[in-house]
Amino acid sequence: MSRTEPMTGTVGVRGCDVPAHQDTGQDAVRAAVARLETAAIGLRAVLAAPTADAAARGAGAPAPAARAALDEELCDRLVDLAAARAWAAREATSAAGPREDADAAAAVLRGCVLWAVQADTVRAWTTTGTAGEADGAAAAVAAHGRAAALVTALACAEVYDAVCAGLRAALGGCPAGRAAAAWEMADAALAGLGTTRGEWVDADPTHTAAGGWVLVDRIGRLALAAALLSSARALPAAQAELCVNAARRYTWNHLRQQPPEAATARHLRRTAELVDWIANTAARSGT
Repeated sequence: MSRTEPMTGTVGVRGCDVPAHQDTGQDAVRAAVARLETAAIGLRAVLAAPTADAAARGAGAPAPAARAALDEELCDRLVDLAAARAWAAREATSAAGPREDADAAAAVLRGCVLWAVQADTVRAWTTTGTAGEADGAAAAVAAHGRAAALVTALACAEVYDAVCAGLRAALGGCPAGRAAAAWEMADAALAGLGTTRGEWVDADPTHTAAGGWVLVDRIGRLALAAALLSSARALPAAQAELCVNAARRYTWNHLRQQPPEAATARHLRRTAELVDWIANTAARSGT
């Protein structure tokens, strides 16, 4: 995942001082989506590539199973791009109003979405076999450092609750028609953040951050799904139907898992034991 320059100082919300872990302003939003757009160029190239036996099969012949499987994978990656575009458009619109940069919850929510978009960029690079990072190891370390900072911020009850409230407002009421299925899945995923709230709020981030990327990803995916659903309402009927289909696929791909659970000290110990056993990295045993 691409590295970002850290911000300095803290931001606060109702007495919670939260380290400003990364740039989450409009420049970061534009840069993250631009990287995903660049990665998607490779997806389009694969999509347009003819199959080896296309000439032999002739026009109108059914596509081979391998092509159908590849098209599904490419479609999933492009749906991720559609969600990122919808979110970026929504962010650009909200940026024209009152600035929220000083609000910790708004910064954390945006940081979670940026993390998810960056994960999608890496996934797109992997799908096309493109080397998107010069130093993959350093990028992975940096990415999980950002996730840990976000989880640390979410340990503050005011921030956690404000993030959930922001997601609820973004999701809005249940739409009519086929969009309802996507909304219901997002609604259930959002309710799950309340179910496991006690595992994250006021918890020790040195433990919870081990599984924290799951929480960060869930929050980011909820915001992206809400943006995709919202964008469908403003489109002409034919395009709206396609956008709803994208939202249904997006929520199915990213939001149907169990609520995100935090890690414990026992989990960390077992992780270190497994790393030692499988990777023969004895130095990790003291973690």
